[in-house]
Amino acid sequence: MKTRLAILIAGLPCSGKTTVAKILSEKLKAPLFSMGDIIREEAARLGIDPGKVATMLRTREGRRAVAYRLVEKLRDVTAEIVIVEGVRGPDEIDVIKEMLNMDTVLIYVVASRPVRESRFRQRARQDDRTVSSVLVRDLRECLYGILDLLTIADIVLVNDFEEVSQLEKYIESDVLPRLRVRIG
Repeated sequence: MKTRLAILIAGLPCSGKTTVAKILSEKLKAPLFSMGDIIREEAARLGIDPGKVATMLRTREGRRAVAYRLVEKLRDVTAEIVIVEGVRGPDEIDVIKEMLNMDTVLIYVVASRPVRESRFRQRARQDDRTVSSVLVRDLRECLYGILDLLTIADIVLVNDFEEVSQLEKYIESDVLPRLRVRIG
């Protein structure tokens, strides 16, 4: 395993985690892995709602369940940097560090509630039915430990930008220079 750094992206639903991860992946030429994709793959396999799968896995197998599945995907990756979007708790970070012997940088993406609700209405995913389900998902993710990540984040990125181009400029001017210090 030659991968030496995992840039982990966390945040509540519709904060812009995926967009941040895609921008970083492109700028750093690093492969992108999504914890949410792991949940959605399992949901499709089982034929049930992704929210139920996330809870089921973590209830039956513990808070590290999704990270264990991610590790299987990362084992043969030879890139020096990988981006992992959708980390939900400190236990998942521990799995990545311990099982893959990787250094990590945690970026926590935050956005105001009105901005998150607006983004929620704009996207149409299977697990997004009503705006009130944002609150339900927030509560569920709090149980997974997502708020704990805010206290240990290396970078907190406030993403109330209206345009992706504004976010991209911010990442280029503020986040990438801070990451390059860690990358070397």
